[in-house]
Amino acid sequence: MFRNIWFQAHWLIGITAGIVLAIVGLTGAMLAFETPLQQWLNRDTRTVAISSAAVMTPSGLLEAVAQQVPGKRVTTLQFSSDPTAAVRVGFAPDANARGGGRGPGRGESRYVNPYTGALLEADAARGQAFFRATRSLHRWLTLDGYGKQELGRKIVGACTALCIVLTLSGLYLRWPRRIGSWRVWLTFNPRLKGRAFLWHLHAVLGTWVLIGFLLMSLTGLYWSYNWYRDGLYALAGIERPAGREQANRPAGAAPRAERARGGERPGDSPDEAVQPAILDAAWTSFKTLPEAAQLKTATLTFEPGRPIEVRYLRTDSRHDRANNVAQIDPRTGALLKHERYEDKRTGEKFMASIFPLHSGSFFGLPGSVLYMIASLGMPVFAVTGWMMYLDRRRKKRASATRREPSAGWNTL
Repeated sequence: MFRNIWFQAHWLIGITAGIVLAIVGLTGAMLAFETPLQQWLNRDTRTVAISSAAVMTPSGLLEAVAQQVPGKRVTTLQFSSDPTAAVRVGFAPDANARGGGRGPGRGESRYVNPYTGALLEADAARGQAFFRATRSLHRWLTLDGYGKQELGRKIVGACTALCIVLTLSGLYLRWPRRIGSWRVWLTFNPRLKGRAFLWHLHAVLGTWVLIGFLLMSLTGLYWSYNWYRDGLYALAGIERPAGREQANRPAGAAPRAERARGGERPGDSPDEAVQPAILDAAWTSFKTLPEAAQLKTATLTFEPGRPIEVRYLRTDSRHDRANNVAQIDPRTGALLKHERYEDKRTGEKFMASIFPLHSGSFFGLPGSVLYMIASLGMPVFAVTGWMMYLDRRRKKRASATRREPSAGWNTL
């Protein structure tokens, strides 16, 4: 009886939520290597020839950029330890631009030759529109527009939660009698035919990707429900950052709580822009840190009235979200704060690893590849599940048809 209840729930969820999960899985597989693919597609506007000249200072780059695109304010410079990588320049967003109805959008990004200061051709961002559309489909089923995006997010979130039910109920339904035999769990017999073939493929593939599906689902809910996100922060034992408030306040404005207290952090002075000489001093000061010897990427962020921030990754960083942050006083160039990823508490590391755990990059290149393969399995489950469902319905109708003539004959 109990097994039959789970069977009915499994196939009902599978033929409904399974369609959305197939879309989410397929798009997730496409997004698995978005960053390297974007880098390769736009290599002519993001890479430069190695030069014998020294890399220009931040102030030199700012001066060169200002001469080529006057009137735009630079807010970030992203350096790389790769000598062929161009420096990414981030501009302040247009005051009239909006970002998805949630305040100012992101500013434009360009790439500059670190040896000459020459801006490379305007980044055509080949593939960007494709990946943007794919991400929209993955996250909220492309239901863009006021109110619709949140609806799409909730639909994807509900189906993601049901994926956990599908995964665990599938494990229960295929639980073999010989649980200690790895062959029963993991091997597939390609000589099977018909329904037996479909069931075996469905069951064995589900066992292979079970852990990946659970990790992807449990972390994916982070972006769907505020209550779930709050729960994760509570579980990690850290306070949830006020992301929306930070995203919506003007650049250089202190958080509401700080303004209410009437206090200012070192370096806060809304009317003072960061001086180029101080910017160079801050960059030089940062490069004297021991961690800079193993630098992979470093993003220099400087907003009027805010401490200069250097967010960097080391070559031995666990994943691409294992950021370290150094804050420097824009008036003196003194180091105010240095947050190292390795010094964070376990809960903080966990929350910083949500996206890498969701995408598989937490486990390096093998993890990304395995996650991509697992994501491609989503459509396979949807197709095989529907085929078995339709086969079962067809057999039931055939059985009912065979019974009807005999029943009618007996009534004569």
